[in-house]
Amino acid sequence: MLAIDHIVITAHDPKKAAEEFGAKHGVTVVKGGEHEQWGTHNYLSYFANNCYLEWIGLFDKQLASQSNNPLIKQVVKALGENEEKPIQYALRTEDMEQFEADFKRDEIPYHGPVNAGRTKPDGTALSWKMLFPEPAAKLPFLIEWESTNIPADTVLVNEKELTQLEIPSHYQADVEKALHLSISNHQYQAKNGKVLFHSEKAIHFTLD
Repeated sequence: MLAIDHIVITAHDPKKAAEEFGAKHGVTVVKGGEHEQWGTHNYLSYFANNCYLEWIGLFDKQLASQSNNPLIKQVVKALGENEEKPIQYALRTEDMEQFEADFKRDEIPYHGPVNAGRTKPDGTALSWKMLFPEPAAKLPFLIEWESTNIPADTVLVNEKELTQLEIPSHYQADVEKALHLSISNHQYQAKNGKVLFHSEKAIHFTLD
């Protein structure tokens, strides 16, 4: 079973966007860091059910524009069109190799696995890998953490939970086919919350 890992929100100024959201919803936000290989940086908000929000922006537009990472391409495109909103989501796995094998067997094109990392504000290293089934614009990406992705200070983890992730309904068939998810009544029960395929055109989420 997969878990909701995080929701990607584009922002020209991630710090400002995150702090405005935090003030409005009464949640703590923290500086993430820089993805030096991609030219992006982020702010984060962690929740009690082991998932988080990520506000991501560009600190080096030229470097970001040269990236072949599907997520960074989505970020560059969205910000180029002045779209500051949730654009993508990641589902967490502990068996990425099996998903890659499934994609090969089912002849589903994919990108990765991509090894990635950044230095946290406290100087420690964070590493993970990502797998992108195609088309990336319609499908979530898979993430597997190689080091613990929670703040060292647990006070920075919000008591609220991100209980529901809502995805446009016209993506359901693609997600179901690519990831072999058990979707019933337009809903997938992840380890830590619900993924609901609804009728609107945008990604939404619920905090409780």
